[in-house]
Parts: sequence; C-alpha cells; structure tokens
Amino acid sequence: MTRRGLLAGALAGAGTLALSACQPSGGSSSGGDAMLTVAAQSDNLTRVFNPYLANTAQGLTYTPQGSGGFIYEPLVQINTVNIGHDLPWLAKSWRWSDGNRTLTMELRSGVKWTDGEPFSADDVVFTYTMLKKNSGLNLLGVDITSVTAPSPTQVVFTFPEPSEQFFTNVVSAPIVSEHIWSKVKDPTKYTDDSPVGTGPFKLDEFSAQSFTLVRNEDYWQPKAQIKALRFVAYKDNESMTNALVQGLADWGGTYIANADKTYLSRSKHNNYWAPLAGTDGLIPNLERWPLSDIAVRRAISLGVNRKQVGAASASPPATSVTGLPMPAYTGSIAPQYKGVDFTQDVAKAHQTLTDAGYAKGGDGYYHKGGKRVEFSVTFPSAYTDIASRVQVLVSQLKDIGIKLTIDTTTVTDINTRTGKGDFDSTMGYPVDSAPRAFSYYNDTINPNLYYPIGKATPTFQNIERFQNAEAAQLFKEYPKATTDAQRQQILDGIEKIFVENLPWIPMFYWGSYGNWSTAKATGFPSPQDPYFSPVPNPVVALRLKPV
Repeated sequence: MTRRGLLAGALAGAGTLALSACQPSGGSSSGGDAMLTVAAQSDNLTRVFNPYLANTAQGLTYTPQGSGGFIYEPLVQINTVNIGHDLPWLAKSWRWSDGNRTLTMELRSGVKWTDGEPFSADDVVFTYTMLKKNSGLNLLGVDITSVTAPSPTQVVFTFPEPSEQFFTNVVSAPIVSEHIWSKVKDPTKYTDDSPVGTGPFKLDEFSAQSFTLVRNEDYWQPKAQIKALRFVAYKDNESMTNALVQGLADWGGTYIANADKTYLSRSKHNNYWAPLAGTDGLIPNLERWPLSDIAVRRAISLGVNRKQVGAASASPPATSVTGLPMPAYTGSIAPQYKGVDFTQDVAKAHQTLTDAGYAKGGDGYYHKGGKRVEFSVTFPSAYTDIASRVQVLVSQLKDIGIKLTIDTTTVTDINTRTGKGDFDSTMGYPVDSAPRAFSYYNDTINPNLYYPIGKATPTFQNIERFQNAEAAQLFKEYPKATTDAQRQQILDGIEKIFVENLPWIPMFYWGSYGNWSTAKATGFPSPQDPYFSPVPNPVVALRLKPV
C-alpha cells in the first residue's frame, strides 16, 4: 500500500504545474563542495529532531525501513528494492538462536557520535530499553524481553516468542546516545533541537522554511563526497513537483503527474523512477456499516476498473486476488491462487448487492433497512495522488449504485484519525511494511493487533479492525514454523482468509517515487542499477559523486 509513513508523510502527487525555466540552484557543484537541495513535504516544519516523534523535521531525514539515518542510524538498512540484500550498518553481522528467540548482533568498532564520544553496545541497549519503557515511541512495534551488552561490540536481544519474522522491524530503530538521552526526563516530549548522531550528516542551519545538513567529516564509513544537503519544506506535493521541475530542488520523493512531459522533458539531467514497493487500495473501517458488510466490499471489488484507478496516479493495476504485489511475490502465492486475478464484472457487482437484500432507490443508489449505501474516504488534502484516484472511484462507485463522499484532513491528523478508527474508509496504510510477504498481512489484517474503536493502535497496524479467529491462530503459529515449507503452508492459509473475507480492497500497485537531477551529482539508483530505493536516503547519499 502507499505508505503514509509514520515520520515523513506520504508521497503524494502533483496537480497544475508552473513550468517556468529556471537554472538549478541549491549550492556549488564543484568537486567536494556540492550541495544538493532536497524537496521535502511538511506542513509544520519545527526544530524537532527526536527520531521517535511523528511529523517533525527529523521525520524528513529518517523514515524507518528503507531510508533511515542521515543523522541517527539503524543497526541494519532494510533494502526495499533489491529484496533480501539488506545492508549491515551499525551492526556488521547477526545470528538467531534458541528457536529464533535470541538475536545476537556484532557491532562496528570505531564508530563515534558527532560530539566525539564513542559509540558502543551500551547505546543500543539504552535505546531499546527506552523503547520498551515508552510504548508511544515504539513506532515499529519492537517486542523484546531483554537486551544486554556482553561486550562493547555485541548486543543480545531476547524475545518472548520466536521473532525472526520481525527482524526488519527490530533492526530499523534509530539508535540514540546514552550519554545525552539518559539525561532526558521525558523522551516522548524531547525536542532534540541539536541532534548528536552517528550518521553521515549533522545539523548545521535551521529555519522555518528549510534546514541544512553538512557532511560528518569523522564518519565511520568513507565520508560523503557531497558536502551538504539542504532540505526545503513544501506544504504539498504540487509545490514539491514545481520545485523539481523548475530546478529549485535536486532530489525528491514524490509522485509526478505526466512525468515524461512535465519533468523528464525539461532537462536531460532529470530522472524519475518508482520501483515496485507494495499494493494500495480502499481500506475500510470494518466496524462501520456499510463496509462492514462483505457483500458491499465484494461488490466494490467487482465493480471497479482497477486500470482506471491506477492510471489516475500512473500506477499499474493490482492483479493477484491475494493482494500481494506481482510479479515480485509470485513465489509466495498459494497454489490455488496462482494466476487468479481480479476481474471487473459490473453485472455481478449488482447481483451481489441484490442477493444480499439491497435494492435500488429512486436516487440511483442501493438501500437496505432504510439506509443508503454511502460512505466517505478520508485522506489529507495535500495528497493529490490519492485525490486523483478517489475522484475516479466516486464516479465508478456511482455507476454500481454506491455513494462515495470525500473527507479531507491534514497530514498531521490523518494517522491519529485512522489509528483511533475515526473514518469510514481511507487509502494508504500509515506503516512501511518490509519486503516480506508475511509483513503485508501482519501489518494489515493480523487480528491479534485489533483495538476497539476509539483506542489508538500503537503501531497503526490492522487499522480496519479485522477480526477472524482462524487468522488469529495462523498469525500465532507462523513464528513457530522452523522450515520454509511450514511458513509457506501457514501463509497459504492466511491468503485464503484474505481472499474469502476481503478485509481491504486492493486496487493498484505503488512504487517508491524517486526524482533527481544529475546536474550536480551522479550515482543515484536506477532500473539499470537498482541497488536501493531512490527516495532521499543516506545509503544513496553516500554513493553520490559530485559532477
């Protein structure tokens, strides 16, 4: 699904563009003095670099699982493009033992914080202990029994249950320093306005409109060849796109409508790539009628034209009825669902509703029990790619007798509302699933993560409030599996429940949008060299070479 992101917000789209021809700006392009300007989305840029608080300046520099660590770094960089090729980072190696209840990680030596203090296993222990004590900061849902440091370069995690399947969540937490953060009285309110990290960049200048990260000259890896990154905040993706098109920004992560004409044709240096990252669709609140009725969900799935919905944001239509993005996950599809794809059948959509006791009213919409089949879809008004898709859905659902209305909110409010269940439907999960088939289902339909309406889901998983006893048991059994065959058998069962219950409605596949200019630097990932996600992140920044 299109991930709104707990820290950085979603990658939304562009509307009408200003296409004035401007020369790239943002810093010198000579040798090691190159500065790149990064277009970032924020409707409230404040000097808060606490990596565990949502909607902050730090959120623009750290997105868990895939782009973590300009300032604060994770133990491992999870590769969401070249799946399975995760990058050892602060941890150089690891191993599981005790039936996947113990994870031992060997750390780098010679790493320093930007204030000169040495990094050690004690910092890792402190970080994860802090997360265990403060569930509100534990955005990735890390569930550990204990974490210890047998030596300055070794950390041992123990878990209450077999937890190898949660590896990507466990190792993606940003590590903070014990010598600074141990003095913080309440880490849930700590602004961290002068952050001290281990990352390749450190904070230099800050204003309400932008901030600059300069190269860490004492970085533990070969230091970045570009001197600085200037993050400029834009309120929505239309203004972000304008900046990229006009050459006012060198790097961004946003959907661009009609990119060939509006962006790529503007300069030979402009590049745009969105590697497949997941599946998106209509996310219902299963505790609100009419989407609580499986007949309504099935009718919607049958009645929509997925090609048109996806085309509204230049996204390919979802195909597999399992919801897993294809063809990347072909090997994870249950035998009975291989090659079984969604098909539009408007007549069957109508029949599904009438068979369930619905009848067309004089207003052209179906009714039941004196109520019209009507619901709203909630999303931030700044997410113009979602707005484009929803406009298509409004028309398509009207054709099958279902009324869809639009309920827009702000970027800072959307996760709060969906987390508490204050919505009829939405689009885009507020979590970044790791590239594992199990993770998609665990994040979206694990009944063991159910919270009643009004009580916020702490990790924003299962926001549609799906409940199913058989599924709950399968999710409990999966961690206990010891072979790939056993894991796949359980996954097959979860897929069957998904197909039969349709807890959310897949409609199209989404990518990690990356936009960049090679006028000042080269070395970005591409379809020809897909080494990592093209969105602004430190893994790529460290490979860039000034022109």
